[in-house]
Amino acid sequence: MKYFVELECNEIDKISSNIYDFIKQDLDSNNFKYGWNFVDCKKLLATNTELKYFFKQHKLIPRHAAITLVENNSHLTRHIDELPVVAKINFPVINTSGWANRWYVDGVLVAELLDMKLPIAFNSQIEHSVEIIDAHHLPRIIASFTFHNEPIELLK
Repeated sequence: MKYFVELECNEIDKISSNIYDFIKQDLDSNNFKYGWNFVDCKKLLATNTELKYFFKQHKLIPRHAAITLVENNSHLTRHIDELPVVAKINFPVINTSGWANRWYVDGVLVAELLDMKLPIAFNSQIEHSVEIIDAHHLPRIIASFTFHNEPIELLK
């Protein structure tokens, strides 16, 4: 199984913009913290037709959504996500240039994605992190989704 796969998405700019608008409207700034911020997935999808269509094209039924806010290497350190989730999809929202998504096996770097521009499906059971390389704009914001029918086939 691959560590990650970039997914083609013709509407990435619109999807990212809609997610960012949702964040600004839906999350009280006092509750928004670095790291994971879980949001109402149904409410997010209701505001983003293009995102719903993307998931429909891939025959995916979203379960949960989270927004990650990162400004330094301590916010999303190396980790493995909790089971039973294996395959997730992340969408870039804003400020992904100058950052690396990295995957490690036995402490050794085995895969890296710089400047995330497209959504990715990734294996969340491989130790992974988000690390700043040379970011000029902060914070880095990503939307992360899990599914009732995991997109494991995308990683084969």
